[in-house]
Amino acid sequence: MTTAPNTKITAVFLHPRDSREFKAEVGPGTTGKQAIDGLVKAGFIEAAGATRAYALQLQRTGASIPLSAALVTAGIQDGDIVAVTETSAGA
Repeated sequence: MTTAPNTKITAVFLHPRDSREFKAEVGPGTTGKQAIDGLVKAGFIEAAGATRAYALQLQRTGASIPLSAALVTAGIQDGDIVAVTETSAGA
């Protein structure tokens, strides 16, 4: 299944530390960074900071999603599950 280039899709984001899920509609140009910013704005995850950074992983394939890449370009399809992973940042 492929996603049409101008179609919004629904993706389910998994919280990095608990079992919560966040269903979101994303547009064809939404980048990984914009998705994370939206999850922060919605109160789903805390803002990244000096000691915290986030990464995204497409659960269907196990592929990492670059924060600069559009989610659809990175292979996300309607209904996919995306894990938000928390990593240490800084020293």
